[in-house]
Amino acid sequence: MTKSIQFGVTPQFMAREGLTETIQPWEDGIRAPTGPGNFEWWYFDAHFDDPANHERLRGATAVIVFATKPLLERGGPLKPTLLMTITLPDGRKISHFPVFQASQFSASKEGCDVKLGSNWTRGDLQRYELHATHQGITADLLFTGLVPAWRPGAGKAYFGDLDHSFGWLPSIPYGSVEGTITIDGQTYNVRGTGYHDHNWGNVGLNEVMDHWYWGRAHLGEYTLIFVQQIGAASYGGTAMPVFMLARGSEILLGDGQPLTLRTADFIAHPGGRAYPREVDFTWQDGSQTISLVLRQPKLIEAVSLLASFPAWQRILFRLFANPYYFRFNADLHLSIHLDHLQAEEHGQALYEIMIMQGKKHP
Repeated sequence: MTKSIQFGVTPQFMAREGLTETIQPWEDGIRAPTGPGNFEWWYFDAHFDDPANHERLRGATAVIVFATKPLLERGGPLKPTLLMTITLPDGRKISHFPVFQASQFSASKEGCDVKLGSNWTRGDLQRYELHATHQGITADLLFTGLVPAWRPGAGKAYFGDLDHSFGWLPSIPYGSVEGTITIDGQTYNVRGTGYHDHNWGNVGLNEVMDHWYWGRAHLGEYTLIFVQQIGAASYGGTAMPVFMLARGSEILLGDGQPLTLRTADFIAHPGGRAYPREVDFTWQDGSQTISLVLRQPKLIEAVSLLASFPAWQRILFRLFANPYYFRFNADLHLSIHLDHLQAEEHGQALYEIMIMQGKKHP
């Protein structure tokens, strides 16, 4: 029997969750219990694209995640985990995934104030500070939002019933970043652009999702978030599109239902999966259209979600599934044709593909 997915975008769902149109700081505080069955993470990424950056970090990226447990270990107890990846302009990648004792974790319900040992982040929907360090790599960064916090309705999808859900809050859809990065004993001042979101839930994403495409971009004066999520076969393969378009600090559109995705020209990856070289998102409401044409993807990251398990378990798990994560930077051509706005922009977009179940390419 096929199970249902409800995407909580209506006022009724917002009322059920105690939310209003205005996002409150507590929404970026801890939202889920930390015990078995639940997960939560606070995600930050930065692109150090300011021309004033030292050449070693000019064009580098940083991804830092504070999590209550690894993604595929939802059923286990609190297992605080820090994920920190610095990708240098020459392609060298420095990644650390330290795990902490449960007693070394704390998080506030009033707002974002999370601690993992000596690592921490705190913020108020407009400004976020973080400190992350492990084995000689340290990031001390300040994120400042340039586009306000946003969510589609209640920001939740409900799977099977209203007691099982996955929540998402883009607290900084687009912002500036400044601070320092320390590598190999050398500290560098950095500036650039960044993003922060917050996810939590009590469903196994590998059980309820087949795959998703998630991306964001800032081109000229426009900021975009574009997502296509496809539910698992047991949930009817339901599509859950998300779309946001902002101009400057004003959010123009937040209705994802008219969004569709087309992919083509798949190429095989050594990890046993494939990804497309053509990704097209189209938002259409009557005669109004917005198209996003993504081409020439540059593969930044390709990771099996089974990598943290012992080799014998990886072999066993792959008999049933091969969950894989791809991250790309690509050329984006944006065309906006709305009743009140006509625009064309070209630039770069960051997007990811998460494959949880699909045996074939999504």
